[in-house]
Amino acid sequence: MFVEDINEEFYNLIHGKHILLLVNNDIDAICASKIFQNLFKCISTLYTLVTVEGLQELQEIYANYSEQSKFILLINCGGTVDIVETLQPDEDVIVFIVDSHKPTDVCNVYSRSQVRIIGKAEENEHIPDFEDIFLDSDAESEGSEDELGEEEIKKRREKKEWVDKRNRIMFEYTQFSFYGRASSLIVYELLWRLGKENIDCLWWAIIGLTFQLHFGLIEESKYASELPVLQLHLARLAPAMVDRQKSDMFKITTQKDLKLLLYRHWTVQASIRYSMITAIKLRLWTAQGEKRLHQLLAEVGLPLNESLQNYTSMDFNLRNEFYSMVEGVTSKYGLENLIYTCFVLSHGFRNCYQSADYVYGLLAILDNCELNDSSAGDRFLHAMDSLSRNKYQNLNNGIEKAKKLLASIYKEVQTILDLNQVISAGPFLYFVLNENGAEGKMFSTPITLLTLARYVLNFYASVSRSKKTGLLPLIASASCTDDKCIVLGIPPASELFPRNFFGKAFERASEIVGIEPLLNYFDTSVIKIKQSDRPKFFDALVTILS
Repeated sequence: MFVEDINEEFYNLIHGKHILLLVNNDIDAICASKIFQNLFKCISTLYTLVTVEGLQELQEIYANYSEQSKFILLINCGGTVDIVETLQPDEDVIVFIVDSHKPTDVCNVYSRSQVRIIGKAEENEHIPDFEDIFLDSDAESEGSEDELGEEEIKKRREKKEWVDKRNRIMFEYTQFSFYGRASSLIVYELLWRLGKENIDCLWWAIIGLTFQLHFGLIEESKYASELPVLQLHLARLAPAMVDRQKSDMFKITTQKDLKLLLYRHWTVQASIRYSMITAIKLRLWTAQGEKRLHQLLAEVGLPLNESLQNYTSMDFNLRNEFYSMVEGVTSKYGLENLIYTCFVLSHGFRNCYQSADYVYGLLAILDNCELNDSSAGDRFLHAMDSLSRNKYQNLNNGIEKAKKLLASIYKEVQTILDLNQVISAGPFLYFVLNENGAEGKMFSTPITLLTLARYVLNFYASVSRSKKTGLLPLIASASCTDDKCIVLGIPPASELFPRNFFGKAFERASEIVGIEPLLNYFDTSVIKIKQSDRPKFFDALVTILS
């Protein structure tokens, strides 16, 4: 059920108790966990935090830790499955769920005892009515229709009609997966209602929302609809966040800015080259694209030598006027989407970050393939620690790794396009990475493979002569070990609302082929299987989607 009275149905229950916190390994979940960490510190509540990557891990970890607590808190995991059936908890265990993955499982929605969902139902989720999917009836009479009375025959036919209707309703409800509000936003609002929020919690919620926007998990209109409320919270908390000394002043502002990735921490030219919007519009992977880039810089009024050095080392006047200079040429180059409203944090004289800088810095920390000896949990905690004030060196190290990641993505996209590795299977496009070196390992996690897939699909759609290309979804696959691989599906490039049908398609293909997925991720459009099963898995997908 959805929690309505936050005090009675959540706060009073967990206050002073021990909480088992099971968290998905993504940036929004990190921010939500950090906000919960702030709450637990305020109310002196003990907790155990464990990261989980998929459904099988969730079951294993809960089995290992189930004796520790009667209160389980799931963040960005468990919402799309019947969690009671999945975990088999004792009857006195209460499970709280904050999950941006949609649709929410109906058994979780209508549970009246053990499952409590924090947040509200999404307007576009269209959760079925209880009467349409759950039936209270006596045991059905056995025997053929000739042996049954007229009343029993009528009941049996009515039940069959009801079952057919239920199957249709459930198919329509579950056929697409999508993302709802960022969990970090939901948790921030929970703290606000409890009177426990602060400016740091607001900043972490902003990062979670920015992550969803930059990775195409929500549409721009949903991002825009959240801005007014966040700006009101910022105005309310702003007087309390200004320290006395300017050298240590902590300030968050909202402003129009550029979607040029990491440009405050990089060279302008590199940021333009590796940002998807500008790379596609200018076609920077071609010789003609290089000429357009230099032409754009000339029209902006930015000397070439200034564009090749770090932004912080540029001429002071050029830095101050950089936004307005770029804004003046956006319409000519079709770059209107380059400008958006965002949030910028500044602390003292040296530390200045757009919320997207945090997103990519945390991404690089989470998926740092250089740290072979560190576990996913260690990297998660390192990323969470990087959100704290005065941990800017950790974040800056992540940003440096993010630059390498973005450059590797750009290089990989060029290779894929030059070698014609994007293949049309009829109802979808696909490409497979078979590299086992450092480059291949870099894309062996869902979030980095998703980033690469979005670049590939948009680049490919922009150069294809076929109008059909923009209407086709894309499947990407990469090796994660010698015998295992990840398969990931994304919607077409022309899709305005990022709703994904690959979750159901992957489930059906697994049944047809007769394989058991090695790992079911909480985003159902991602799956881990054996490499030897991949060809027949793709064949089954072609059959299903044709």
